[in-house]
Order: sequence, then structure tokens, then C-alpha cells
Amino acid sequence: MRITLSLLFFLAFGNVYSQDTIKIKEIDFLVKNINQSNLPTQLDTIIQDLPEIGLKMITNLKVIVHDNKLMKYENFVNSTTIQNGISKEMISSNTFYFYQNQLIKIEEFAIDDEKKIELDWYYSEGKLLYCTSQFEKAKDRANLLLNLSNTILKQIVK
Repeated sequence: MRITLSLLFFLAFGNVYSQDTIKIKEIDFLVKNINQSNLPTQLDTIIQDLPEIGLKMITNLKVIVHDNKLMKYENFVNSTTIQNGISKEMISSNTFYFYQNQLIKIEEFAIDDEKKIELDWYYSEGKLLYCTSQFEKAKDRANLLLNLSNTILKQIVK
């Protein structure tokens, strides 16, 4: 009896894992199609130069909207800070992907003093499906990003 229950547990777990893996592959396929599309892209640049506090930021925004549906929102930031005469550069990016105005994936990266961090967040039906992050507050970050994506969506698709 225990062997049968154990076998059922492993089959059920394997099925859930398999479903998640298939969903992640579907999301990656959609993201690839968005990135390879020839859809019109809106670009904007915001420059913040604040020498009094030793900060200069250049933010490049890229937005793809098709048929009143947000497909991609990319926020690429190159920042330079100067503290005690030492200049430090940081590059970071958040790219939000949507399908049918629903968040499906967020790709993040940051480069700071040759350290590079890359994170992917997968969403399905308004909930975190999977993330590549191992840090302990990943769930909190996932919820923050989800809320941010909803704000972006409301701002862009009216």
C-alpha cells in the first residue's frame, strides 16, 4: 500500500512539474516571437543629471503595443554615481512581457563592478509560476514586480 501511495505521489508531482515546464516553454516561445516581431516600437530616453548629489542616470524605455495590447515594456538604466571622488557605474534592466494584457515574464539583469545578476520571473494567471532567483525574499520581489506590471499596464493601455 505504501509503495502504491508513494508511486501516486511521484506521478502527481511529476505531472505538476511537467505542466509547469511546458508552460515555461510556451512563455519563452511567446517572448521569442515578441522579440523577433517587426511590430512598431516606441522609444523614449530620460536623462537625469544631478551633479549636486553625484548622480547621472540615462533611462531608455522601449514599448511595444499592438491592437491596444501591451506586449513588451523595457526599462534599461545606465547610472553613474560619484562618491568621494570615485565614479561607479551600474547598468540594469527590467523587461516585462505580456500576452493578452496579462504578465507572462519579467527578465531582469544588473551589472555592478563586474558582478552580473540575471533573474527571470514567469507568471501565469496573475500569479508567480517560477523564478530563477534563490534569494530568500524572492516571493516578495515577485509580488512587487507583479504590482509594478499592473501599474505599467494601466498607464499604457487605456
